[in-house]
Amino acid sequence: MSIFESMLTNEPDRRPAEQTPPTPTPGVSAPDRIARLTDRQRSYLRLVLQNRNSKEIAAATGSSHRAVDKQLLKANNILGVPTRFDAARLLAEYDGGVEPLPPANDLPSPPSTFPLPLPLPTAGAAANMLTWKQVAFWTAIISIVTPLGLTAAGMAVVTLLLLLG
Repeated sequence: MSIFESMLTNEPDRRPAEQTPPTPTPGVSAPDRIARLTDRQRSYLRLVLQNRNSKEIAAATGSSHRAVDKQLLKANNILGVPTRFDAARLLAEYDGGVEPLPPANDLPSPPSTFPLPLPLPTAGAAANMLTWKQVAFWTAIISIVTPLGLTAAGMAVVTLLLLLG
């Protein structure tokens, strides 16, 4: 038995009991548990994901390796995982958006009709990105505005001819 193991027990000749991995709090989902992590714990876990040990993490963050170990142990307990690598993997999955999602029962909402986008090609969209409702509105607008515009232009020409003529 090593000195370290004897320090973990009250009796010098007895080995420490096998530690059981922490269990997550029932009824609390993984995103909720991850939300309980502090920013420091998250940054340490991201460095663990890069296969850095406590001393390297301490040197990179300007803290002691014991403080790193303590924060990582707290993170393990919050997330309910046995090792720092499991906690780092869980955080990476959450950060990557791989969290389990409930099945989608609703179809995505249809695109809005108003405000009407321009019926011309723009830098943001191709020319054929209008819905049938938007095409119908643009057809109605053009069919009403065109005769009105031609009538106004004709009246302006007749007025100028009468004034000049």
